[in-house]
Amino acid sequence: MKSSVLMCLLATMLLLSTQLYAQPKKNVTITFKNEQLASALKKIGNVSGSKIVFNTEDVRGFTTTCTIQSATVEKALELVIGDKPFIYKNDGEFISVVKKRVTTGGTPAIASTQARAITGTVIDSDKLELPGVNVAIKGTAKGAITATDGSFSVLVPIGHTVTLVFSYVGMESLEKVITMGNENIGLGKVILNEDHSQLAEVVVTGVFNKPRESYTGAATSFTKKQLQESGSRSMISALKNLDPSFNIADNVLIGSDPNSLPSITIRGASSLPTDVKDLQVSSENQRTANQPLFIMDGFEITLTRFMDLDESQIENITLLKDANATALYGSKGSNGVVVITSKVIPAGKLRISYKGTLSIEAPDLTSYNLMNASEKLAYEKAAGLYVADNAIDEQGLLDLYNKRQLDVTRGVDTYWLKYPVRTGVGSRHSLSIDGGNEGLRYGASIGFNDVEGAMKGSSRKVFTGNMFLLYKHKNWTFQNNLQITSSKSSNSPYGSFNQYCNLNSYYMPFGEDGNPEKILENVTYASLNYRTNKVYNPLYDAYLPSRNTSEYIDITNNFAVEWHISPELFVRGQFSYTKQTTRSDVYVSAEHSMFDEFVGDDYSRKGRYTMGNGSFNKYTGQLTLNYSKEFKDVHQVFAGLGMTLDESKSESYSVVGEGISVLNMDFLGMANQYYKDGRPFGVESISRDAGFLFNFRYTYDRRYFFDLNGKYDGSSQFGSESRFAPFWSTGAGWNMQNEEFLLEHKWINIARLRASYGVTGSQNFASYLGFRSYQDYGGKSTQGWYGVYLMAFGNPDLQWQKTTQLNLGLDLELLNRRLDITFDWYNKVTDDLLSDVNLPLSSGFQNYKSNIGKVQNQGVELYINGTIIQNVEHDFRWRMGVKMIHNKNTIKSISNSLQAMNDDLLSTTKDDYNPSFLYKEGESINTIYAVRSKGIDPGSGKEIYIKQDGTETFTWDAKDQVACGVASPKLEGTVNAYVYWKGLSLNAIFGYRWGGYAYNATLANKVENIFPYNNADRRVLYDRWKQPGDLAAYKSVKDFTKTRATTRFLFKDNAFYGSSLNLGYEFPTEWTRKHLHLEYLSLNGNVEDLFYWSTIKRERGTDYPFSRKVSFSITARF
Repeated sequence: MKSSVLMCLLATMLLLSTQLYAQPKKNVTITFKNEQLASALKKIGNVSGSKIVFNTEDVRGFTTTCTIQSATVEKALELVIGDKPFIYKNDGEFISVVKKRVTTGGTPAIASTQARAITGTVIDSDKLELPGVNVAIKGTAKGAITATDGSFSVLVPIGHTVTLVFSYVGMESLEKVITMGNENIGLGKVILNEDHSQLAEVVVTGVFNKPRESYTGAATSFTKKQLQESGSRSMISALKNLDPSFNIADNVLIGSDPNSLPSITIRGASSLPTDVKDLQVSSENQRTANQPLFIMDGFEITLTRFMDLDESQIENITLLKDANATALYGSKGSNGVVVITSKVIPAGKLRISYKGTLSIEAPDLTSYNLMNASEKLAYEKAAGLYVADNAIDEQGLLDLYNKRQLDVTRGVDTYWLKYPVRTGVGSRHSLSIDGGNEGLRYGASIGFNDVEGAMKGSSRKVFTGNMFLLYKHKNWTFQNNLQITSSKSSNSPYGSFNQYCNLNSYYMPFGEDGNPEKILENVTYASLNYRTNKVYNPLYDAYLPSRNTSEYIDITNNFAVEWHISPELFVRGQFSYTKQTTRSDVYVSAEHSMFDEFVGDDYSRKGRYTMGNGSFNKYTGQLTLNYSKEFKDVHQVFAGLGMTLDESKSESYSVVGEGISVLNMDFLGMANQYYKDGRPFGVESISRDAGFLFNFRYTYDRRYFFDLNGKYDGSSQFGSESRFAPFWSTGAGWNMQNEEFLLEHKWINIARLRASYGVTGSQNFASYLGFRSYQDYGGKSTQGWYGVYLMAFGNPDLQWQKTTQLNLGLDLELLNRRLDITFDWYNKVTDDLLSDVNLPLSSGFQNYKSNIGKVQNQGVELYINGTIIQNVEHDFRWRMGVKMIHNKNTIKSISNSLQAMNDDLLSTTKDDYNPSFLYKEGESINTIYAVRSKGIDPGSGKEIYIKQDGTETFTWDAKDQVACGVASPKLEGTVNAYVYWKGLSLNAIFGYRWGGYAYNATLANKVENIFPYNNADRRVLYDRWKQPGDLAAYKSVKDFTKTRATTRFLFKDNAFYGSSLNLGYEFPTEWTRKHLHLEYLSLNGNVEDLFYWSTIKRERGTDYPFSRKVSFSITARF
């Protein structure tokens, strides 16, 4: 059904495109007074609907004054040009304005007699023809403009040597030296490559686009090609490789799980979870508190949807970092903004494009250093596990040891890590069709991404569909973009990878019949410490029927209309509607080991099914008024006003049924009852936002610029007394390269100073924190009436979190744009931090939410990119780049609830043996707290602790914990190299971090805090203390007491790793057209996570292993 609708709509658009002809050119009525000639030509083009092309450098410095009344475009050009040294040529598609031919002493600079033609076709790096390219003979006014198919022809006298200069907006200029003989010369395909510095001339903010030359904020932009060459795992990993300020936390637990959402920050963490309980555990609130805002085509999207986007349908991505860049997003912009722009459909003939990718996920198990069967048995003997206090138990233990020793002797040495993993083979496909003319453009695409994870049964399958339509009529532009995303995630039935790390190698997973044994070992001795010890086989559970999936369907329609009232003024309206439905299913068979102890009345409860359903609806509207004008050649003004409205509604519910005795019946309706003492559970929420925004920008003589941004934001999430709040920013800059004292220094292309200051907000938390909250009594009723109780205090004065940001920046482009340097220093302070405030017990509540707390982030960013070699004649380029960032995080003030939590952690001994998450004023959010250690006492094998007063003790005390390191690195970044030669390209990206600390919890838990009957790190056997006099790093092998947070497990976390390696080849267009009848063909290979070197030796990926990803892709266009 969906495919039929898609084909009907596509056929309709194709039919429309054949019936729609170019709009007739309009007459021009306009007045110019001392107008820059470049500006006048652009305005005539806009008013008349004509394509006027010219060289900006040629017309620089010329002005015009005239009044044009209802004139044709040709007459208007004559009046504007007047007696200036220019002429115009109209080839029906483009009107080119060029310099008149210069003559000296009556002799033409280049005579046209006895001449031959230089011909060719200009194309871009994607092998698309480029119309409107200026092909000039250097030093003269002669040349040509490429036609709609990119072709050109230039006459050159026989015997002359000339330099052809190819120039086009957004492309690197190209020069070719040619000596003309007696025959015509065909250059074939002339390729112009993207000039990333020019492509970034406009900063896409998602609201008002701003010219780079007068932009005061901190932002980085990346093209589609840059993104595709920087990582194939996801758009998120590509952004991390391109800009280290887009930081993804290295999570050693989830590894490369394709179904886990990463924790992302831009310029450090500036928020704490609103619930202090979340500070001690890894929670969803912790992840979202500092997550940046994601905007696509002007509308907010979720992180999940961003992960599932079809990369081939993305034109570019811009990271907005400081207040001036994010102020227009008001209460949502303090964590930074990621602006995604969809693929731009160019006018032209019908194009069909396909990209297919084959990917391989290979598990990386190199960080695991587990004992084999003989080593584990030797450790158990050294640890005294086979020694008892009486002869009966001694004999039983001896029999157990002999049995295990016999198994080891006959070759039992199970490598458990190989069973839950695989080499996952996935694929990705994208097919698109687009075309049209200036009046109507259309596009449609479908995509499918099948990610097969490194654990068996782990996958993520995403289907995407898109339909785009743009229609222009006179001064009106209408566009509609319909996007459909369907995603289904499956988690591995093999469970947590850590289960297999704990299993001893002398266990045999399969019985004589070849099927997994349910119980690997069952030892029962009355006087043993472990009495009855059953070791369950996770492979048995993995082979049972099961289900652990989640899925969603997202339908989003974006509609926009623009009305160009005049060349200086236009209105844009946008409306978006999103509907998303979600579902999750978890089925556990009655034969699962988790039900092994269900006996008696609980026997009938075996088998469980959990189902969750949810829906989300969002309406968003935006209206903006844009005005821009240039006065007296030197004053440029832009002003914008706008308003936004949006409403979000969501609801979800879940139910747990149990008592499904049929082995393979993964259907909730087969459950005998709800979960014991349970019932259906549901949550619903609604939030509304409204905002009024403005932007003003002024530029004087292209040298000095100033802007002011603001948004008056209102939200239903906050207290009734603080619903609205203003957010604003201001900035100024100086284009020093346009000053007279630098104009003569041709090696300085851009030298720009900029500064910005502003206040933005954050609201990444629940919608009910400002209100009194009630909850029902679990479905209980009295005479049909349901009761509710007050769940939490409301706070009518609850305000927005506010982040004040100061940014100072310098942009340099030197040596004919061969060296690019960007430097930013920032100071980011988040005030009115939301947190808990404790209440007296007499109130009946522990706490309520209030604005108490302050966090500061201060840092620098330095990005250097340079072209080492650029040889046009041999079509060779070599570029290098180094990017580095430093961020220092400091807690300035905390709430009394956080202080109470700190006091509790410092006064009691918890069962958590990792370092405490203490939050103290003057320290970083990422500060690690532990008790100082002097090491292991050679005489006793016990650890020596250092107390607060400096004395030594064998007793660990929580009060002795001190700040001993910060997890955030002092310096981190990337190093990249790009080499191109005649269609063959190589792009390598490496990452590094230096100066931070990490608490090696995996080492502590695998060497000392171990259950001696489980497998562990080899260092348990070789590096632990065994006898008096041993100089060991770890305590006695016979000491089974728990090791708590100590500096022995604190290490410098310096790392260098290979992020991405991309090798590609673009076939010559002539060859593909002749032999394959294709317009474009390229092959690419990509490897991610090539290697990882670190000063810390620890297991990475304990719940889900890390993987190396290798992918191969082919792109073809018809």
